[in-house]
Amino acid sequence: MDAKKLYKDIKLGNQGYKEEIHCPMVLEVMNKEGTMTAFCKKALISDALFYKWTGKHPLFSECYQVGKVLSRSNWEEEGRKGVKRKTFNLDYWKLTGTHRYGVGKNRVRMGVNAESNPYEQYKQLVKQASEEEFNASEIKQLMESINVGIRAFESFELQNQVDQVKEDLNKMKVNDANNISPIKTITEKN
Repeated sequence: MDAKKLYKDIKLGNQGYKEEIHCPMVLEVMNKEGTMTAFCKKALISDALFYKWTGKHPLFSECYQVGKVLSRSNWEEEGRKGVKRKTFNLDYWKLTGTHRYGVGKNRVRMGVNAESNPYEQYKQLVKQASEEEFNASEIKQLMESINVGIRAFESFELQNQVDQVKEDLNKMKVNDANNISPIKTITEKN
């Protein structure tokens, strides 16, 4: 690694995403080394930039997701083969699985669009719950979280409406300090 060149690239913003380079690279690195950190090292980017890319480039994000599947599959295969060897470090293998893949942790994967409003998210959760196997406690926690989000969403919407009414009233004051008098005049003429 040429530190001076890397510094200049970072300074000049020359660490741009290139689909034809970075999509195959993330698949290759995840398959061989199994971590996002290894990809960042090879691409010479920060993890913050990596996550910007996954958020901005759907194909890159999908390649990374497939890469994670390859990585976990390789880890599982390593365990199947490793238990037959006396030198296999089972504790290290388990620890890797826990940290990289959440093995042994209670994890719930939600198919909820973060850009949706809470009403839509609620519908998405109900649909997913009908298609997946969640226990009652998980469903309750998810629904309570969405309900809190709905209440916050409604509060913000209501505040926006109040702010709009205030703005409209201020515009009316500027345009005509006394909006009632022209109405009286017209009524008296009739």
